[in-house]
Amino acid sequence: MARTPSTRPPATATERTAPKTRAKKPDPERFPSGRRRSPLGVREGGEAWEQIHVQLAREALRLLAELGYAGMGMDEVAVAAGASTRTVYRHYPTKVDLAVAAIEQLPTMAGWTDGDDALEERVSRAISIGAAHHEYLVPVLANAIVYRNTVPELLEAIRDHVLAPRRAVIAAYVTRDKAAGVIREDVSAEVVSAFITGELVESFVGLQPLGSVDARVKAAVRRLLPLITP
Repeated sequence: MARTPSTRPPATATERTAPKTRAKKPDPERFPSGRRRSPLGVREGGEAWEQIHVQLAREALRLLAELGYAGMGMDEVAVAAGASTRTVYRHYPTKVDLAVAAIEQLPTMAGWTDGDDALEERVSRAISIGAAHHEYLVPVLANAIVYRNTVPELLEAIRDHVLAPRRAVIAAYVTRDKAAGVIREDVSAEVVSAFITGELVESFVGLQPLGSVDARVKAAVRRLLPLITP
């Protein structure tokens, strides 16, 4: 069978020698504009470095609470922080390191017993500090419990950075106010700590009435004071 002659014009010399162009892959180190997501010149230990370090940890905390440990990937944190994945690894070599740093962003109760104001004001301040990030603490604590066997560092970080310091501050408060005669002798730091943590859990799961943080704090104070005062 005779071959049908091609109607395509012969290629020019330029077309025969020109290299084929390929679609350029997006550079994860840069924004679409071409600007680097994180400057390579940021000096480790400097102010800019520390700002990025904290920003990454805070975004990781948010994702850890919203998506859980499984969903808190290094890539996801990089996108949320507007940084590159390589920058995340420069600051936190492993996912566990990043998750622990995230947990360390949760507030302790340092400073809530400072001052000579009345018992009710101090208790209100304590519960306010604890409630400041209840939407983070409760799900992060739940994740740490779920991963207690495979990633024990999470539960250790919550215990050592959040719960133990809170217990120590509460113990100092109980000792001081027992001596002043404003709380009962049979009140223990464990009871007060368990009450405050329980309030956060019940608020998170909806067992406490909805409302502003201020309203919830006032309600919690009204429930706690009769349990500890003479």
